[in-house]
Amino acid sequence: VQNPASSFTRLGRKSSFMRYGLPMISLTVLGSIGLSQLLQGSKDIAKVKDDQEWEIIETRKALSRFGPINAYNPQKMNLEEEVKALQEKVHINDYEYKKIPKPKESE
Repeated sequence: VQNPASSFTRLGRKSSFMRYGLPMISLTVLGSIGLSQLLQGSKDIAKVKDDQEWEIIETRKALSRFGPINAYNPQKMNLEEEVKALQEKVHINDYEYKKIPKPKESE
């Protein structure tokens, strides 16, 4: 009666791929699959926690997208009015000359 372990060792002596390559490739593939499952699980848990926290905040403060309901009233923007407001703040002709000191040249 032949021992199954002895046939494996005999095969490992003949083919170095079966002894070193196959375990390494299988470990790499199975490890990447296992890590992807772990990472996906942690992402799912984080997403559920985030959703639960947001629901609590939403129910507690009755939040809409812009803060408390009906508290956000966006103003209509008009570019011409914005330009006029900026021109009133900044006076183009109101400046004074200042002398900038030149660096001393070493001779």
